Amino acid sequence: MKQECFFCHTKTVEKLIRKFNPSPEVAEDFLRSINRLFGEEWETTNPYLATKIHRLAKEKLSVNDLYREEKESANRMLLDHYDLWKKLVSESPNPFQTAAKLAVIGNVIDYGAHSLDEDDIITQIKSLTSGELAVDETAELFKRIQEAQSVLYIGDNAGEIVFDKLFIETIDHPNITFAVRGYPVINDITVDDAKQTGIDKLCKIIDNGYDAPSTLLEHCSPEFMEAYNSADVIIAKGQGNFEGLMDEQKDNLFFMLMAKCDPIAGMLGVKKGDMLVRKAVKG
Repeated sequence: MKQECFFCHTKTVEKLIRKFNPSPEVAEDFLRSINRLFGEEWETTNPYLATKIHRLAKEKLSVNDLYREEKESANRMLLDHYDLWKKLVSESPNPFQTAAKLAVIGNVIDYGAHSLDEDDIITQIKSLTSGELAVDETAELFKRIQEAQSVLYIGDNAGEIVFDKLFIETIDHPNITFAVRGYPVINDITVDDAKQTGIDKLCKIIDNGYDAPSTLLEHCSPEFMEAYNSADVIIAKGQGNFEGLMDEQKDNLFFMLMAKCDPIAGMLGVKKGDMLVRKAVKG
């Protein structure tokens, strides 16, 4: 584990303790368990470690969905401005690129270690719309979607899913499957969170059968793997999905994300805060 990743995980634990304000005894038990976990799993990849941290949090704090209220609030907030986002896309000279950029911008909504205050989210999104994608392979993605018989869209966070919905409306493809997490973890979307936005009216929703804030193929459900292996185009949203799938050598896999930390930015050859739409396999 890199130093920056350790501090990121510990910041997440600190935020959870502040959020739920457990008794001193419960907090101490939680922290002791976390310290043992760090010692035992130091070489574990970040998505696996984050999964185990949040399992411990749910167990020790006796809360099944740690960010349920924040997820519902983020979905409502972004849906309340849906007409604004749709107008930005419809009036754009390149609606597909604009919708894709908004879908990436939505990745700023994160109640993990890098979260913003809710009051800042709308302002941040509006300011980012004037920026450019540091890596922009939307033209190839658009071409591949037009030629595809099936598209698998792997979602990421609540709130952000409102922009996924707008992007899917813009794509207007007849066979899109939208994949979510199998169980609550951080503010990642589950089936219930997705249905709150009405995205289930646009495409089929499946869950991946697992509770990682990522896509860890060795633990995903048979239903998800069938969709993953048969899709003509796969879109993976967010940094967590990138971490789980970054070693996949699939020509039909595209990542859409914001680089939220220096280690990931370094892997991608960009700066922290940069936005990307890029293929998994470079030509």
